[in-house]
Amino acid sequence: MTTSRVRALALAAVVLLAVPALVGVAAADERAGGTIVVEEGETVTGGLQATGGTVVVRGTVEGGVEAFAGTVVVDDTGTVEGDLTGAAGSIRVAGTVDGNVQAAAGSVDITDTGVVTGDVETGAGSFVLDGRVDGTVRVGAGSISLGENASVGGDFRYDGDLTRADGATVGGELVQDDSLGLDVFPLLPQIAGWLFAVYTLLLTLAFGAILLVAFPGVSRTAADGAANRPLRTAGWGLLAFLLAPLLAVVLFLSIVGIPLGLLWLFVYVFVLIAAFVWGAYALGAWGLSLADYENKWAALVVGVLGVELLGRIPILGGFVDLAVLLLGLGAVALSFYAWTKRRRGGDEEEEMDPSVA
Repeated sequence: MTTSRVRALALAAVVLLAVPALVGVAAADERAGGTIVVEEGETVTGGLQATGGTVVVRGTVEGGVEAFAGTVVVDDTGTVEGDLTGAAGSIRVAGTVDGNVQAAAGSVDITDTGVVTGDVETGAGSFVLDGRVDGTVRVGAGSISLGENASVGGDFRYDGDLTRADGATVGGELVQDDSLGLDVFPLLPQIAGWLFAVYTLLLTLAFGAILLVAFPGVSRTAADGAANRPLRTAGWGLLAFLLAPLLAVVLFLSIVGIPLGLLWLFVYVFVLIAAFVWGAYALGAWGLSLADYENKWAALVVGVLGVELLGRIPILGGFVDLAVLLLGLGAVALSFYAWTKRRRGGDEEEEMDPSVA
């Protein structure tokens, strides 16, 4: 198979892998990412399936929410017209769930502003109810708390250490039910979190491998820039990061330019995703170069794993993510500059040299 055909197939695979990450832009019913937010005033129809680090509902979701995340929040302005299901490290309901809540979590908190019109069935490390549940509550947890504002329309069946404040009301029976004490429930969020983390890493590595095959020039520029000219490369990345949205604004100024502006925004989001992976690869290549070892596949693995670990460090992780993004985006900008320079020179067959820029 020819090199051009391999690259064409790789490019097609890149697009296919990128679609799930960008589907929220087009369909707004399946979303995946670090932080997923349904903003206040936004309405999602057909339900929401979300997988991410944090899922926040501040607007309205019609059709229910199925979430697997580290944190799931239905804010006080949020409304879920349907069931809230899934698994998470923590779940907080401060808004309205017009249906049932069926979830496993490390902690479940229905605040004093939270309303669940259906039933609540959950296994958790800790469970706090200070809001209103119109139906029945069935909970197995290590610690269970009914706040002074808690109101349950039906039965409250539980297994765990219960604390009930004065003012908490239960319309039906308050029953301790040993069958709800399933020790596996507190483990489900951690298992789901690890599975999601592993899935994300594997998807990132597959995406990065395709980028290395489809765009070897950009990959070389990223590695070279991180090792020899990190500040210059990051500076180009910052410039591209600031100027690219301005191009969309200029295109939106005319009716003819609006479709082009929308297309450019889509391309820009894709470039940002790819740039972050390239930046991680660049750091991996730099790290291996310190040990006098050069292998692009090993660099990809080391870079992605390293950025994932460093990104979990509070405060520092944010700076690491930004530096990685700027390095990758700078590599894209420098490669594009080199490509346009070669085109002006008429040498379209020349193999790209990152040092041109």
